[in-house]
Amino acid sequence: MSPDAVPAHTAAVPRTATTEARKVLLGGAGFAALFIGGMVLSGLIGTGTYPSPLDSEAAAASYFAANQGTVLAQGILHTLAALPLALFAGSLGNRQARLAGWAAAAALAVSGLLNVAVPVLGATGDTLHTLHYLGFLAGGQIHVPLLGLMVAAATRAHARRAPRWTTVLGAVAAGLAVLSLVSFATEAVMLLLPLGRFTSILWIVITAVRARPAE
Repeated sequence: MSPDAVPAHTAAVPRTATTEARKVLLGGAGFAALFIGGMVLSGLIGTGTYPSPLDSEAAAASYFAANQGTVLAQGILHTLAALPLALFAGSLGNRQARLAGWAAAAALAVSGLLNVAVPVLGATGDTLHTLHYLGFLAGGQIHVPLLGLMVAAATRAHARRAPRWTTVLGAVAAGLAVLSLVSFATEAVMLLLPLGRFTSILWIVITAVRARPAE
């Protein structure tokens, strides 16, 4: 064998690692960009604040009537965001993290599709209330705790190899996200939903950037 030759099985290892690293990068960055992009777009072109199901039905009806295009665009972007999140989750080395991540992606996709259904169907009255409530539930109290479970499992699995600060961030993000499940019971802790969501997204972005393949 030539001294310059590289055995096929040896070359395959770094190639596989590079492919997985690219999936983590594309998945994490794509999810963050599409999800946050949907929220930024809503803030830029929408009027008023997206209503909580706890707000009055009149306030919700007024918002959706005035922001049909905004709701449609945000719903599409958040549905699309589920795809790179599933890719990111599938690239994690821990089985529990993968399953939780795929479940979080499914919940986000359901939430996005329910939001899309509101302007497409021209929903009003009880139909609007039901779609709004279920969409908020799927994208909030279901999606966020599952995202936290994914972060928790991945953080625990990679604690020995990752920098301590990312492990701490992952633990904090996971704790906030999982605790947001309590918002089912009381409005007083509703703030845990955005705190858990965006600290988890921050951990995902940092993990994605750290995983980028070396040039």
